[in-house]
Amino acid sequence: MRTGGLSYGRPPRLFPAGISAIDAGKEKVRHRAEFGISIAKEFWGLGICRALDRACIACAKRAGYSQLELDVVADNVAAIKLYRSEGFAEWGRNPRGFRNRSVAWQELMLMRLELD
Repeated sequence: MRTGGLSYGRPPRLFPAGISAIDAGKEKVRHRAEFGISIAKEFWGLGICRALDRACIACAKRAGYSQLELDVVADNVAAIKLYRSEGFAEWGRNPRGFRNRSVAWQELMLMRLELD
């Protein structure tokens, strides 16, 4: 199958992205939302992540959140560059925040974007 300049041996993958409340039941953190995107490697560099990033930011603003947060593997230079270009700033690190498929620990960079 051929679609939009890309060849697929199977149907195209979905690109999960979204926001969710940190803990909507607690007044003290009701202003915060988590943000996540997952793009298969064969689709990197096509602008999909930037489009989803911007859509999630717009959605968070419309929903009334004032802070959007994400975790990214610290050696994912391309993603960090994208998030910084959209205004996200690092606010911390978790040295054992992610366990990859080979059961090795990877450091997570914690980032946030102020929306108001």
